[in-house]
Amino acid sequence: MRTEAEAAGPPLEPGDFVQLPVPIIQQLYHWDCGLACSRMVLRYLGQLDDGEFESALQELRLTRSIWTIDLAYLMRHFGVRHRFCTQTLGVDKGYKNQSFYRKHFDTEETRVNQLFAQAKACKVLVEKWNVQHQHQ
Repeated sequence: MRTEAEAAGPPLEPGDFVQLPVPIIQQLYHWDCGLACSRMVLRYLGQLDDGEFESALQELRLTRSIWTIDLAYLMRHFGVRHRFCTQTLGVDKGYKNQSFYRKHFDTEETRVNQLFAQAKACKVLVEKWNVQHQHQ
């Protein structure tokens, strides 16, 4: 049996990572972790104005059902260069029976799949990617 330290691998050297002074912004609700993370990124980049953020949420029609593709569109709205890497290009049907998604899954499936389909035209960079995949 490996110890926790052995499982973690060798200790990181100073050049092995980058630590950024990203501010901590707490979630307001149990469902808004992605929005809180987006706020942290935007504040770190010096682009967070709470009024503009709320306007963007309304414009993009982001309510209580936030999917990662929604966050990619939100970052695009604020001009943040990024690449959204996902294992599934579209809705992962495996979420259908999870309690968080169950209530609105069927209506959200269409909306989310449309966002994936329109991503390229909307200049939202989405790539199918998994942990084992590496750029050459």
